[in-house]
Amino acid sequence: MLNEKCTVLIPARMESSRLPGKALKKIAGIPMIIHVAIRSSQCSVVNRTIVCTDSADIIFECEKYGIEVCNTRWDHKNGTERIAEAAILLELPDDQIIIDVQGDEPFVSPEYISKVAGYVSKSKYGCVVPYQDFEEADNQNRVKIVNSSDRIIYFSRSDVPNFFGQTSQPMKKHLSIIGFRVAALKKYKSTLPGELEKIEKIELFRMIEHNVAIGTFKMDGQSLSVDTEEDYQKACRMIETDSYFASLLNEGFFDAKN
Repeated sequence: MLNEKCTVLIPARMESSRLPGKALKKIAGIPMIIHVAIRSSQCSVVNRTIVCTDSADIIFECEKYGIEVCNTRWDHKNGTERIAEAAILLELPDDQIIIDVQGDEPFVSPEYISKVAGYVSKSKYGCVVPYQDFEEADNQNRVKIVNSSDRIIYFSRSDVPNFFGQTSQPMKKHLSIIGFRVAALKKYKSTLPGELEKIEKIELFRMIEHNVAIGTFKMDGQSLSVDTEEDYQKACRMIETDSYFASLLNEGFFDAKN
């Protein structure tokens, strides 16, 4: 049992290159960002759930549903920069556990958040990225990891590692529920993108390139990051049979507060 509470920070913007405006795309009539925030808030180890954004439209929707918002700068290069600014604005202590839940994870499980927070609490790492096995080849929307024991040594959008001369094995998909200590976020914010981050367009490469170790562990279960129109249409179909959404809806968690 985790003996310290964590804070969920959800970075959100309207200018997604692959699916513009996706944070406010409606799933079962409710904006995607609201699904993410409500589900995240149901985790027993979470004391605050905060959407971090520069968008007035996202702020309006969050306030309508009673979700806490941190108004961040417009010029962040990625979500990690955005939540790092939020952690500073919120004056969170350096040892506070932050769970970064991406705003395009409408089926995020509170159990997953608890597992990541628990791993950060017990580990030596200031950043932890869980993974799941998968075998969907040639999908550059899915970031893969390469690890040595419990430490990540590489990220890629390509299919890695290459099992040269061996039987192919499942790849490891980078999950969009990431654990940090605030001190690691501050370190991230104080550094500049390196060459690998620029080449692969994977923001957490910055930590590896600046000698900040990233831990990892396998997390069983299902996840869906909504990166494309195809993903969005899949999410709209999935919600129709999602029993957890149905229970939260029936209990009034998705009722607008004003």
